[in-house]
Amino acid sequence: MTGPGVEWVELWDGRRWPGRVRDGVPEFGFGMAPPGLSTRRQLRDRGLCRGGQEPFARLVWKRDRRFAWLYVDAHAKPKRTATDAQLTAVGKALAARKLCAECGPVDHFVRTTDQLCGDCHEAGVTPPGDEAATWRVLHEWQSDTDASDDVAPAVDRAAEAAARAAAQTRHTEQATDDATRDEQLARWHPDDHAEHGSGDDDHTGADRFGAMEAGAA
Repeated sequence: MTGPGVEWVELWDGRRWPGRVRDGVPEFGFGMAPPGLSTRRQLRDRGLCRGGQEPFARLVWKRDRRFAWLYVDAHAKPKRTATDAQLTAVGKALAARKLCAECGPVDHFVRTTDQLCGDCHEAGVTPPGDEAATWRVLHEWQSDTDASDDVAPAVDRAAEAAARAAAQTRHTEQATDDATRDEQLARWHPDDHAEHGSGDDDHTGADRFGAMEAGAA
């Protein structure tokens, strides 16, 4: 980065390097960044991560239309890698998400609302309404797998999700029934008032007719 606008930028360790400052952030041209700064990809290639630090500068190219954040190598930390047990647990959890509440293991993630696979949903299958039926499918699948201790937490979470879906379905159906009953009662009450009102009118008319007959006599 040369030409107008270039200045000496003070670095994190007190050194000075040619660049410029834009919006309070040091900026360096492509291939002109000082030693000790790396992009996230460069850190990752060396088995490091930024370690929670904020970017120190920007690396710009293509006439400033493209840029990448630069981080201080001295503040980077070793990248954490998952253990074999963690990878196994993740695999089991993903496998539990491919478990249909009706037909068991499938090759894709099931729906989160009813725990049904795509084929069962398209076929109009009603998901098990009780927790016992859903748990039976999950338990049978668990019995057929190896390392059941590792998969048990994933199965428990899948069973809880299925139970929540069933409870939500029951709550929705109950709310619909209550709304229908309230609507029917709202229609019946005016009809009852109308019938009672007409009966009172008939009774009053009969009394008036009886009084007229008594006067004539």
